[in-house]
Amino acid sequence: MEVLHARCAGMDVSKKDVKVCVRAASPGRKTLQETTTWSSMTGDILRLRD
Repeated sequence: MEVLHARCAGMDVSKKDVKVCVRAASPGRKTLQETTTWSSMTGDILRLRD
């Protein structure tokens, strides 16, 4: 299958927290995936930019 986007991300925002998943294609057919959970407080949401 042809890779259309080498990197993608998704966010699930709720009142309690924010879950973020980032996927990136690596050499070969492997995919790297990182999922993190953040508080929904303003300071933590602003830190998502970094």
